[in-house]
Amino acid sequence: MAVPKPPSWSPPPPRQLPALREHLANYLLTPPAHLLTAEALRRQRGTLRPVVRPDLGARLLLDDEHQRLSQAQLFYVTADITRLVRQAAPSLKDHWDIQPQDIPAPTGFMLFAEPLAEYVREDGKRIDIVAVSWGGTELLTSDTGGLWVTFWSVTDFAAIKRLARSMGATAAEAELTAHQQNAELTWDNEIYMPWGARSASLAPDPDGRAIQPDQIAAAETTIGWLQTVHAGWIFCTPNTLTETTEEHLPRTQRVRAERAGYSAAPVRVVSVSRKTSSRSSQRGGPSGRTVSVRFPVAPFIRRQAYGPGRALRRLTPVAGHWRGPADAPVRITKKVNLVDTPPTRRSV
Repeated sequence: MAVPKPPSWSPPPPRQLPALREHLANYLLTPPAHLLTAEALRRQRGTLRPVVRPDLGARLLLDDEHQRLSQAQLFYVTADITRLVRQAAPSLKDHWDIQPQDIPAPTGFMLFAEPLAEYVREDGKRIDIVAVSWGGTELLTSDTGGLWVTFWSVTDFAAIKRLARSMGATAAEAELTAHQQNAELTWDNEIYMPWGARSASLAPDPDGRAIQPDQIAAAETTIGWLQTVHAGWIFCTPNTLTETTEEHLPRTQRVRAERAGYSAAPVRVVSVSRKTSSRSSQRGGPSGRTVSVRFPVAPFIRRQAYGPGRALRRLTPVAGHWRGPADAPVRITKKVNLVDTPPTRRSV
């Protein structure tokens, strides 16, 4: 039986992302968030679980995540770029060895205008993963240090209201309670990624996760989500397909955020590049047919040399270009040519 799709994810505009982050971070310190997280730990949910009592483990997890969210650089990935990111992600399989210089900010919160992943819950409901946060952690250590990555799903307010009604609440009470005691997003799962790890440990451990210093601690689903996040990080680097602009907070909102202990840095919006280089202009020259949409042509990812003596390497999208008028609608097809090295020319 086909799983019915949930209502479309309606992301806020980039200018509202700071308020969403602040609300989400504040929610983590509330009694409802603590009760929900403690119950999840009692039911052995989640990939990384502190080996302590569920109530204490919940407090440790929530305080740790609150610290990351408070200091996070905010990123907003538009729908067009999200589709490119999702198509690119499978080709990054086994391309780990992620280092601190490979992520766009030491601590970040990235919201996607379309879901970056989805899965079907035990009750048959499809859950959309629409955001990711990352940063350091005080709960885990590894020989190299590492990154805690948290995945966020759209809060199922409909299910919450149904539960409230089943317990005797009126429709108005259920509506009010659902939004007072929950945030727009829900902590769904997490990963710990030691710097330089080249493999992942996927076996579940009912007593908690013992961190291997050379392996990513993940679940079977979340390791695929990490590939998508990795692709998203890559598309945040300078390239021919995307451009990053800044959405500044109004002065009053910036001052209020700083007083409350939140980073007030501008939101970085990753969107389709409208710039046309001379190289892409030549590629997009007359071909005998009219092009009325804008679409990416043959982008690929390679290990780009950079740094002192060009001795360092990082994955970056290069050589791709956009075809079609700069102001035309964007079309993302199912096929994206993505390889680790540039294609070689055939001898004539």
